[in-house]
Amino acid sequence: MKIGIQLGLVALSIFIGYLIWNSIESKIVLTETVETRNKVVQAKLEQIRDAQVEYKKVRGEYANSFEKLADFLANDSIVQVKMEGEVPDSLLGQEAKALELGIITRDTTKIPVRSILFTDNFDAIVDSMPYVPFAGGKTFSINAGEVEKGKVNVKVFAVTAYFKDIYAGLKTENEGYDMLDSLSIGSMEDPTTNGNW
Repeated sequence: MKIGIQLGLVALSIFIGYLIWNSIESKIVLTETVETRNKVVQAKLEQIRDAQVEYKKVRGEYANSFEKLADFLANDSIVQVKMEGEVPDSLLGQEAKALELGIITRDTTKIPVRSILFTDNFDAIVDSMPYVPFAGGKTFSINAGEVEKGKVNVKVFAVTAYFKDIYAGLKTENEGYDMLDSLSIGSMEDPTTNGNW
């Protein structure tokens, strides 16, 4: 009987040890998966920011929808001005005069946005831009407008993805993740194009 109890206790300790090991291993896997997903979403948000910055250069404001952003990326052009020649020391600060005298020239060229941004995989990036990775078709929240800063109106935008969408399908209960928190880039309160990570 004593041997049976000892064998039972050994089996129970092995089982409890396995549960502890499995719990630690699951936590490690979850943490790695969360970090990987965050990095993928951050990269997507940075692509959206790059598109918004180019959109503002051309249109003077940020896009408030992915339809406008996609149309701009696919169909619009960016103006590039190339200057040839050098302003001599005698005309420093008088670039207009040097231009008038023909010492320097300017050449304005329109370049399609698609040949500047996302050149490796343009169509796939633009088509998937509205969608939060890992979220089963849910889209980023996008907003744009203007705020007053120092008595000047400045253009702003914000693009957001919530953790409940980014971590869809993961067992995050009791793991300390606030599912109502988010990853975002830009801000509707401040003129910034930085992310919140």
